Amino acid sequence: MLRTSRLSLAASALVATTALTACGSGSSNSGSGDKVETVASFYALQYALERIGGDRVEVSSLTKPGQEPHDIDPSPKQIASLADADLAVYLKGFQPSVDAAVSSNAKKDKTLDVAPDADMTLKLSSTESVGGEAHEHSEGDGHDHSGDTDPHFWLDPVRYKAVVQTVGARLAKADPEGKATYEANTKKMVADLDALNTEFKSGLANCTNKTLVTGHAAFGYLASRYGFTQVGVSGVSPEAEPTPQRLKAVAAFAKKHATTTIYSETLVSPKTAETVAKQTGAKVAVLDPLEGLTDASKGKNYFEVMKSNLTTLKQGQGCK
Repeated sequence: MLRTSRLSLAASALVATTALTACGSGSSNSGSGDKVETVASFYALQYALERIGGDRVEVSSLTKPGQEPHDIDPSPKQIASLADADLAVYLKGFQPSVDAAVSSNAKKDKTLDVAPDADMTLKLSSTESVGGEAHEHSEGDGHDHSGDTDPHFWLDPVRYKAVVQTVGARLAKADPEGKATYEANTKKMVADLDALNTEFKSGLANCTNKTLVTGHAAFGYLASRYGFTQVGVSGVSPEAEPTPQRLKAVAAFAKKHATTTIYSETLVSPKTAETVAKQTGAKVAVLDPLEGLTDASKGKNYFEVMKSNLTTLKQGQGCK
């Protein structure tokens, strides 16, 4: 009986050691069957991780479906997920609460700030000046307006492509055994983005109106890429209420430039766009800034929604 007990104890110790070894190898996906744990701060980064990572990667997002990402407040559970993540991908400056959570909880060598690769050089002040002001925001609204940089790089497929390539490279670093998979998936997504860019160029090459009047200045990179000028009633923050003077100036601009469509967007009240439309006789159409998918999104993923945006723009801008 004593000998049997000792054998049982030895077997139990071996099982425990094997389990601990398997748990410890999970982050590199090296034979344990565990997935690489990743966290994305919002949808565009989540989608890149999902497309590139495939079955090797588990992806969670700090921004829930239908949640406006500018003002999210990560839960304690989400903050804890940053500490455990093999890779946390975020856009510094876009979501201040995420910046703080990443800085305090994520391991520095396991984070990726995509801002440098996104080439976010576009300032809202470079958009069309209307009534002596390029944009409108409210002081003390809780947002960092320093420089008023447009964060919505993913609406330009070329900028998004650069970020996708970096995400692929960092996944390969986190999980070297999956390098071939990540490289192949990155190559495919890059090809899809190149095709999307070509489709936008062709579809928007001949339009009767080259000015985009939007409720929220989220489409600056898209406008710049395809030869449009964006006039946003509100600035970077969709919650910032425009002044009556701003509304009047944008309405006058829209009339002067024979604007037939004012664009509202998903996740944000269409009230601002509707106000300008009523003053000008224009119609309201929805452009999706792809900050998150909902049941109301016209597509199940980034590419489907972007192609829906293209259809909306072609109709609204009189493109042939």
